[in-house]
Amino acid sequence: MEKHYLGIDIGGTKIKRVVLKEQGTLLEQDEIPTEDGSDETGLWKKKIIGVIEEMFERYAPSNPEALKCAISAPGLVDSQNTMTLHMPERLQGIENYNWSKALSKDIKVINDGHSACLAEYESFYRAEGVQHLLMLTLGTGVGGGIIINGRLYQGNLQRAGHVGHMTVDINGARTMTNMPGSLEHAMGNFSVSERTEGTYNSVRELVQAYENGNPKARVWWLESVQKLAVGLASLANILSPEHIVLGGGISAGAGDLLLEPLKKFMADYEWRPGGYRTKITKAKLGGYAGAIGAAYFAKNNS
Repeated sequence: MEKHYLGIDIGGTKIKRVVLKEQGTLLEQDEIPTEDGSDETGLWKKKIIGVIEEMFERYAPSNPEALKCAISAPGLVDSQNTMTLHMPERLQGIENYNWSKALSKDIKVINDGHSACLAEYESFYRAEGVQHLLMLTLGTGVGGGIIINGRLYQGNLQRAGHVGHMTVDINGARTMTNMPGSLEHAMGNFSVSERTEGTYNSVRELVQAYENGNPKARVWWLESVQKLAVGLASLANILSPEHIVLGGGISAGAGDLLLEPLKKFMADYEWRPGGYRTKITKAKLGGYAGAIGAAYFAKNNS
């Protein structure tokens, strides 16, 4: 029996899906609008149910075991990876919703930062023999995931990898987790206006001004990158990863305007016994990483 693996990623604007073959080969991918907040209550949920049912009809019409499925979503999931327990403010109805019971199929659920990390690891780094990897997703906020001994580490309460909530400025503003001066506040898109005294409304605008030589933009952007370096150096001391991967829209958009100053700051802060440097690279999978990671999670836990 040939098996396939369906991964679905629930984003703020798009629901993305992929199907992987047994060897991890990408067979197909697609996306549809999420429409969270639509006048039709639970429309986003109905769309996902429709996608799952369609994929089972296509790939497992007579044997449900021929297709395994997992859903990537923001928030904290339960210890059995069956549902999202905590996801405030958006995707109303996702909390405590058991997809497996609703669909009478085994549906796994995974945090979206964990999923993106797993996707990068399984797609590129496992084959290289990497055993310990850290990924940060730099976007509206800062999330991430951790690979230890070749396995995704979810931790107690499944909240491991929420590196955006670490402190990099003791005098900074408090986050939703009560941490002052978080890495998420220092790098995330949501706080750019506050960090730049209302001058810029997005990291893209700030980075563009930095590239154009604006002196204030230079100060603000390099301060953010410096705090990122402090956070990465701290995480390297705690987790000792072989590789750090930077994903998300900020990393993809800023490119070398992020990586080059980051390298200089890392030279100041990273503990490098015997001259060893932790490798830092950009993520490679782009916007479908969450869906690909979900498919791999379904594969690894089937």
